[in-house]
Amino acid sequence: MNQRNSKIAVIMPVYNAEKFLSSALESLINQSFKDICIVCVDDASPDNCRKILDDYAKKDNRIVVLHHDVNQGSSAARNTGIDYVVNNLSSVEYVAFMDSDDIIETNAYERAYDEAKKYDVDILNFNFLPSTAWEYKTIPSGEPLNYENNCIEALFSHAEFYTYIVCWSKLYKKDLLKNIRFSKFNFFEDGCFAYKVLPRAKKMRVIPDVFYKYNIENPSSMCTKTSNKDRLRSIFEIIKETCNDWRKLGIFEKYKHNYISHILTYTGLVCPDVIEGNYTKELNDSFGLNILDENVLNNVSQETKDQIFKMTGKVK
Repeated sequence: MNQRNSKIAVIMPVYNAEKFLSSALESLINQSFKDICIVCVDDASPDNCRKILDDYAKKDNRIVVLHHDVNQGSSAARNTGIDYVVNNLSSVEYVAFMDSDDIIETNAYERAYDEAKKYDVDILNFNFLPSTAWEYKTIPSGEPLNYENNCIEALFSHAEFYTYIVCWSKLYKKDLLKNIRFSKFNFFEDGCFAYKVLPRAKKMRVIPDVFYKYNIENPSSMCTKTSNKDRLRSIFEIIKETCNDWRKLGIFEKYKHNYISHILTYTGLVCPDVIEGNYTKELNDSFGLNILDENVLNNVSQETKDQIFKMTGKVK
């Protein structure tokens, strides 16, 4: 199978994953859907990843290996992959992402592609299985869900919002990504990406199938190594970038209260031990509003209001 005839391109950033990389690649090359190109971006990994990638590329011509001379992070690696696909693989219709320490079910892309084509969607979303260390439980939707001209609302209409945030539980129409790239944050960069992509997507279909197994046990992953204080700093930066973007798109006023509740709920989940303090300035600067304004407090849940008070030093 020739990579230039591929209908799906799977982009994989690779760094410090030699223990898991072969399993990840095997789950891709053994997909029942054969018209895929596997674009691996070696982000100057200091371990044996480069050799593993090159060996696999020799055995399967659907694998493309790109190399960074210096480590730039997963966002830059994914962007390198997107650039390659957009500029070189004209036959590709959909783009997927996969991390180099995860695995995906054999029929995942066949099922996802069939659904994406049948309903002509910009995004096809499936579900994932977290590893045993994951503290937040994901509950797949029982029935397929469809969004049209309101894809961003998937984040706000379900308590189980993780599946809509992560970049690797989806097929994206390639044309949707032509002018969208990952921002280079150290944490939650896929969330920031989702906040750009979902408002620009016209149609999304969510299927309940659980295809992806996310591995959080890799001690070398950036997510595992990022401290809670650094996570919080990244979240503030992502809030600012997202709110500025949504203002340009003209959707900020419509969704600002939903977004405040959503992102602060997430913040409490991923860095609970550092949120108590006085972050009033950071919150105001990030959202571009007064977080303690009555209009805000009267339009969010009590849980969100309590979180705001914790983060502004209003309660002990």
